[in-house]
Amino acid sequence: MTLLIAMQKVVGSNPISRFFANPLHVGGLGPGDGPRRSVFTNSTYPVAVCRVFLLPPVIAFAAALLVVLTAVASGAGPEQGTVVLVKFELQASNGLHAHLENSEDGTVTLELQKEGQIATYRVPGKATESGLKVRFGRLGLIDVAFTPTKTLNSTEPGEGCTGAPRTLREGVFAGTIDFTGERKFVRIEGPQATGSMSVISQWKCPEVEAMDPFARISRLTAAISRGKKGERESATLLAGSRGCSCYFVAGVHHRHSGGRSTFFSVKLERREGMEIDRVTGASGPASAFDFDHAAGTAALRPPAPFSGHASLAAVPHGQTVWRSTIRVPLLGARPINTGGPGFAAILHPEYQFD
Repeated sequence: MTLLIAMQKVVGSNPISRFFANPLHVGGLGPGDGPRRSVFTNSTYPVAVCRVFLLPPVIAFAAALLVVLTAVASGAGPEQGTVVLVKFELQASNGLHAHLENSEDGTVTLELQKEGQIATYRVPGKATESGLKVRFGRLGLIDVAFTPTKTLNSTEPGEGCTGAPRTLREGVFAGTIDFTGERKFVRIEGPQATGSMSVISQWKCPEVEAMDPFARISRLTAAISRGKKGERESATLLAGSRGCSCYFVAGVHHRHSGGRSTFFSVKLERREGMEIDRVTGASGPASAFDFDHAAGTAALRPPAPFSGHASLAAVPHGQTVWRSTIRVPLLGARPINTGGPGFAAILHPEYQFD
């Protein structure tokens, strides 16, 4: 099972996803405006935004799942054909770190990071034992051949199974590496990159005894959930705009006992066959996010690279007024103005980043 599948299982049970799936839960009033329709019913919200702040529990979930599946059936393998997975680092300009890898469904992901900012590009590509080819629209092309230099691991089929060995090899990817980010925020070019290739061959194995490998995972996630029920003095605020597919998320927990605040902003794009997520995040003291659940109010002053401040106030009929001067810098795009037209916000009485 891939990390993506595990993530989808966790996202499906996340209270933020469920909360914003119901338009009755979200309303908004801007200064001088009437009630607004929910901006949080956008179907891209649970998939992309939850991916950002669910990473820690998802990683733990996937790690536990890997242990279970390894113990259950060492002969288990891809249902159809050989799977080739590649990953390598790329030399990028302007101090950015660039990482590329693909997944079993053929999606290639290029991730660029710098000081709390991330830009992620996902696009279909083709990986074979010979190499990788992927085009990022007009932004660039990576077309490289793989030459192995070292075998890190080779696993023969288990007892009673037939098929080619599954291998993990280091090597050099050489050919065309050419990518220029929007607004020229990054330039990637060069003749080669060092990385790894996993070749997961299909094995034919006899039927194993039926068992539920997910039972332990269910118990694990249930225990994690039980451990969080006692949290107090916590809150999550979400602000978003349907017009720009932009979201600003803030959370604080244990604010009176050494807690911390967390801030994220996400901009979602889709063009030229690519899905692009731009994320900026930072953490700060609990005092950067003050709130009063009884009054339905909040005040935020996130740390750099964010700038500005914001407030949320409750008005009759369950509506809210969101005022913000917070601006969010993004890699490869204009900053997000979280007080711009169409933005609405809501305060939730739990810390939803775990």
